[in-house]
Amino acid sequence: METVITLDDKVRVYKDLLDKKDELAEQTKENNKKLDELEQEIAQQMVDEEKPDTTVDGFKYSLQEKTIYSKIGEDKLLEKGLNFFEILREEGFGDLIVERVDSRTLNSAMNNLVEEIGELPEGLAECLSIYSQLKVSKRKANTKALSRAKKAQEETNG
Repeated sequence: METVITLDDKVRVYKDLLDKKDELAEQTKENNKKLDELEQEIAQQMVDEEKPDTTVDGFKYSLQEKTIYSKIGEDKLLEKGLNFFEILREEGFGDLIVERVDSRTLNSAMNNLVEEIGELPEGLAECLSIYSQLKVSKRKANTKALSRAKKAQEETNG
């Protein structure tokens, strides 16, 4: 005989998986932080012990110096009167600039547009793949009404 899993049971499993996803993301964040800290400790100890490499359990670990370049914040660029993309182009690095549209931002903008004007303009509709998908929304249940009713009942009976 086939076991039928109820909707509520499936939703509970779904919630557990969502919770686990959040937990794993947090564990990954913590793990990466510990990895970074330990890597810096190992690098410093290699320098202190003047031992630029070591072999452990068949793997060679060696000290390397890497220079990291990252863009300063927009506010600091504005203070200096600089346009990062213009400077990249002027210096011959315009090919590093990538135009990108985040899919969630695109979805939100298109949903808002359709809500406002009723449909997508033809030009946009031609360059977008449009389909519907059923999704399950998770929100905290509103139990205020139930709590007030229970409290009122207790006061009446009490």
